[in-house]
Parts: sequence; C-alpha cells; structure tokens
Amino acid sequence: MSRKLMPRFRAPSLGLSLLLLLLAALVWWSWPQHPLSLPYIDWHGQIHKGDQAAEDVVMRQYTAAGKLDLLATARTAYHEPRVDRTMLSQVAVERFKPGQQLHLRANQGVVERHGHRIVLSGNVISTLQPDTRVLTTEVHYDPQTGIITSREPVRLERGQDWMTGVGLWASVKTQEINILHDVRGMYVP
Repeated sequence: MSRKLMPRFRAPSLGLSLLLLLLAALVWWSWPQHPLSLPYIDWHGQIHKGDQAAEDVVMRQYTAAGKLDLLATARTAYHEPRVDRTMLSQVAVERFKPGQQLHLRANQGVVERHGHRIVLSGNVISTLQPDTRVLTTEVHYDPQTGIITSREPVRLERGQDWMTGVGLWASVKTQEINILHDVRGMYVP
C-alpha cells in the first residue's frame, strides 16, 4: 500500500502565538470605546449646508501697531452663516490693552452680527482689575466699546469685600463697574 503524503499543518511557535495574542489585546485595549467625536456642537438639532464647525479655536485680534489686543479661545465653534452667528463652548476672552485688561470665561458663548457683540453664558467669571471678579450667569460684551452688561444676578468680589445685586454695567476702558439694583454687600476695612 502506498501512503499518500498529506501536507502537514504547522502551528506557529508558542512565542509567536503569545506575541500575536499580546498585540491583539493591545489593539483591543487601545481602541476607542466610543466613536471618535467630530465637533459635537449641533446645539439646535439641525445642521444646514454651509455651516462650519471647528475644535480648539484660537482667535487673535491685533492693534494697528501690531500688538495683541484681543485673544479669544474656545473648545468648539459652530458657525451658521445664514444667520451670521457663531456658537462657542468653553470660551475665554482676554483683552490686553494697557489699563483696559479684561478676562472673561464662560461655558458657552454666541458671537453675533459680525463680531460686534459676544453673549457669554453659564458660569461667567469676569476679571476687570487685579483682584476684582464679577460672577454671573450671562453677560453681553461689545469688543468695540468695551462695555459689559448683564440683566442677571451678579456678585462682585474684591479681596474680602463683596457686593451682590441684579444687573451690571461695566466699562473695560474706564474700569468702572456698576451693579444696577437690589445691591447688598460687605466691606471689610
């Protein structure tokens, strides 16, 4: 009887098998558990043709002399050209003019009408002078005039002194801050 020679199946060596198993485990472990996020900023439930989205946004505005005047950053931005509005998340705005320093932070922001007004909302913290903070839920900031306004309850803190009230008018240029009504406070001499 003749024996047919069958091809022999060769299993990879134990070391190679362990290496492949380890690589497969590393790929599985490092693979994202959720789909990779595109900028999720469709806050109104609809996206239209021409809308634009970006992440890790940095906007710089310079003076005529070439010095940095305004710096705005946001985690995400979503622009709707048909209504000329840009919605931002995790916003920070800083103004650098000598004597007119400003730092604004908020959870959300909306830039309207060619950047003539910025509405910041959600945990708004504004620093106008060293050691002076304004805390509120929403402010309107006009970068051209340097005026900040709010109709919401506000808290003004300077060192150990504080004031609360409703409504705010502040000028970045003059560093003047006015709480409009229902003012209460504490002054520590």
